[in-house]
Amino acid sequence: MKHCLALLGVAILASTAGAAVGEGENLLVNGAFDAEQVEFPEFWEPSSAKTVSYYRTGGPEGKKASIVLHDDGTGPGEVNARQHGLVLVAGETYKLSAWIKTKGFKSRHAGLVVHNSGWVDDVGFKDLPADSEWTFMEKTFPLFASSDKEYGLAMFAVDLTGELHFADLKLEAISEGARKGSSSQVSIVAAPRLVPFQPLLNRIPRAAPELALKFYGILPQSQDAYECLVTIAGNPIPLQTVPLAGGKVVVTLAGLASGDYTLEVLLRRRDRVEAVVQAAYSISIIDIPAIDRSNIKQLNNLVAEVLNQPVKNDSAPQTITFVNPRDGWVFVAFTTAAPPPGLTVQIDDRDTAITAATARLEAFRELSLGEHRITVSGSNAEARLLVHSIPEIFDYPPCADSYVKENGSYGWDFMKKHILCAVTTLNGGSLPGDALPEAKALGLKWLANFGVAPVDDPADVQARMEKHPGLTQPQYDGFTSDELFFGRTTIDNYTKALWRLRNPENRRVYTWIVGKPGIASLHTDFMSASLNASKGRGRLLFEAYCHPQADEKAAAAYLDNMIGETMRRFNAFYPNAAAGTGIIFGNFNQIPIISLEHNPAVDFKYYLDMQVNLIANSPDFAGLATTGYWGTYYGDEELARWSFMLMRHYAVEGNKDMLSARYGFKYTPGFLANCDFAAGLNGWVSSPAAEGSVRAETIAGYGKNSQGRWGGGKAGDTVCVMTRNADKPNRISQTVQGLEVGKAYCLQFVTADRNDVVGKKYNPRRYGIDAELDGAEILGDRSFVHIDTRNKGRYEHNDNVAKINLNRIILRAKSPTQVIAFSDEKATPGEELIINFIQLKPYLE
Repeated sequence: MKHCLALLGVAILASTAGAAVGEGENLLVNGAFDAEQVEFPEFWEPSSAKTVSYYRTGGPEGKKASIVLHDDGTGPGEVNARQHGLVLVAGETYKLSAWIKTKGFKSRHAGLVVHNSGWVDDVGFKDLPADSEWTFMEKTFPLFASSDKEYGLAMFAVDLTGELHFADLKLEAISEGARKGSSSQVSIVAAPRLVPFQPLLNRIPRAAPELALKFYGILPQSQDAYECLVTIAGNPIPLQTVPLAGGKVVVTLAGLASGDYTLEVLLRRRDRVEAVVQAAYSISIIDIPAIDRSNIKQLNNLVAEVLNQPVKNDSAPQTITFVNPRDGWVFVAFTTAAPPPGLTVQIDDRDTAITAATARLEAFRELSLGEHRITVSGSNAEARLLVHSIPEIFDYPPCADSYVKENGSYGWDFMKKHILCAVTTLNGGSLPGDALPEAKALGLKWLANFGVAPVDDPADVQARMEKHPGLTQPQYDGFTSDELFFGRTTIDNYTKALWRLRNPENRRVYTWIVGKPGIASLHTDFMSASLNASKGRGRLLFEAYCHPQADEKAAAAYLDNMIGETMRRFNAFYPNAAAGTGIIFGNFNQIPIISLEHNPAVDFKYYLDMQVNLIANSPDFAGLATTGYWGTYYGDEELARWSFMLMRHYAVEGNKDMLSARYGFKYTPGFLANCDFAAGLNGWVSSPAAEGSVRAETIAGYGKNSQGRWGGGKAGDTVCVMTRNADKPNRISQTVQGLEVGKAYCLQFVTADRNDVVGKKYNPRRYGIDAELDGAEILGDRSFVHIDTRNKGRYEHNDNVAKINLNRIILRAKSPTQVIAFSDEKATPGEELIINFIQLKPYLE
């Protein structure tokens, strides 16, 4: 890697004089795929180690390094290797070139492209043969616009079979305007930096008082020409001169008593006095208690049983000790036939966690690592005391109602009934009236939400953080920074702001993050700053918002990459990152607001169960600090309830089995076929009123713009069109088999006016397509037709578009067989109405 970095250093020096980019300079960092002393080329982000391989030789002429995309036999999905953070100039001219080879190659959509933010537009090489030897390709093009002026480059393939090889990638600025206005990540990754690496700055054990810092960046001389001067403010121990060896500085802190200190480091050349890097960090030397783990029973990745003991029928105080295996949350439960009126359960002689009036006789508390005492008083019946070590459980946002008002209130009463049994930390939202004091009495944390954008200036970000209500108002315990992206170079500005942040009350600062780390210098520094925030209590909250796949096997492979590979990458970049990481799932499925449930053939309840089951069981997530959800108010009432049943099942009770099995839920219930008309009218019995009055059609953007299917690509763009005849209605139907008599089911479907959709006309109203369910028992109090009347949506593409009706019918099966039909009888003659997202799944009562 030294040779590669030296070349990068020359590029930086050449480009800083005059134009931002030199003629012929490669805007891509490490486009030659050099990877000395590492397993994969720096500055490139692979989607998965299973489907993206690196070869040091074997490229053109058998010499150049190459990256190969290939299938792994687990099913369809996207394979890619990417580089982000290119600042380019729209309208100017660029040239992309590469060597490309294919072998048994087949893909629905693949190539090498430059794309804009959000990948709305791209340009590059996408027409590739099935088999070819190494071929040099180049293309000169004017650049399209990007919303934030940032661009990326992607080697990618969707539903890939065979192999797709790439070597020697280059992106050049051709026009003068392109050279003046373009930049890449080179200058950022080249900047020298020392990153606190292990252990956390405020968790340095007095028994082994060492701190390792890693060096990243480009130096004009070899590393052995440099040294690091280390001092502790006030000089309680002598100044140390530590060599920079192997990219690491190891500081010995022997002689410091337990307590807080300021560590000052200065990296310089041995023969010069000026600093290359200078920094100061708050550190803590601590005594870590020795604990006896023999009575700790690990139930799954998330939960350990630390106490399960009978309580005597004796009103006198009974004290029991237990060990908390880490700094973090515990669940305490007192189980008895009837709560004794004088019951108190006190933790460490100062915190009354449970009384006879406590809901469910349960409590959540955050405790330090080590031994703790529980004292039970007033017990007048046989009972048991249970204590579990659990992860932090997150809910965003509390007491925020669904925009689909027919779901009912998600206020404090709803939370007490369905959510508080499995939550420790609330984020955003509101806690009105008695909710705030009750939440505090329950020991819950409440974090405000800090909108981090714009992230252009570290000083501005720092100033806004320090003034934010999360750090200044008494009701909050801190805030979450919303949100950062590994794929954007502005992440470095946030990192600098976080290292400088003044947080005198040591409130929680958690950071929402999108994507996987891929650049060692930039991303390790970011992770270190985020995890060291709040004296080592900071959290990285990974946005695990997972899209459904065609079948359960493909979904499992997707989740391993989306969540499993992310956690593996976190731990590879920063030691034991899981101990400060939150895997936060998306539980938003509410059409037309924002929905991950963009495949009506899939029961999202089961799919969400798969996700939480993965972190509860896969070794990748051992020691995970936090889990939970973002988007509860964007979920329908059924999913909101189910979400926290899953948290209770896995993150409180410590189960390993799928909760769905107890309710008979399946990934694909299989009651209906071709629910989105992607295969035309196949599977449907069509009874048109006239020739051509029932047909299938594709309307580009309908699923995304009007229905709010988030990240679903073209899902929802295929529809069935019914043109109302003056004489009689149109009708389509399917016969459902295999219903369980007496069981409740949810039938959903979406309707709209075709001409409004095509013309992007805002004209909300009730549309005249209805379901016919002869013989079924309709549960009217839970069924509704939601008419979307908003003229603005969550995103700009949802504004001023045609509006939909979300039809939801809860029915109780009276027979194993049920005809489900739809007709446009109530439509106006000549009206063209559309229907899709027809979904039938078991309903959670």
